[in-house]
Amino acid sequence: MKNVLALAMIILATPVQADNIPAWFAALDRDGNGAIVPDELHNARYQRFARMDADGDQQLSPFELRNDRAWLGRFAWFDGDNNGRISIDEYEVKGMARFAMLDTNGDGRITLAELRAITKAGKPDTTRTTG
Repeated sequence: MKNVLALAMIILATPVQADNIPAWFAALDRDGNGAIVPDELHNARYQRFARMDADGDQQLSPFELRNDRAWLGRFAWFDGDNNGRISIDEYEVKGMARFAMLDTNGDGRITLAELRAITKAGKPDTTRTTG
């Protein structure tokens, strides 16, 4: 859950478009309906994977990710079979697991409201007083 909160906090800190929708969210929400569905996320994730896969072998190695600390920091999490490479299948399995965590109401869609609720839940409540 800690990783999910960190991801949501990073995501929500990105630039926002004029209509208060972050640019990254609008890019993922290809049909513009205000929610990200698994197919939209899959397409974006596959494109990102393909950009990182320099040799086109459908696997990511630490060498290919050497300039991206965030990827390297999560490498072991993605590498489910511990073979020192992240396959497209491993990448997709973890992506769908993350999708399920972010889809807090289980309706198969991730909305900004869900992400904002997760982020808010991860912040300490400074309105309470100890007595």
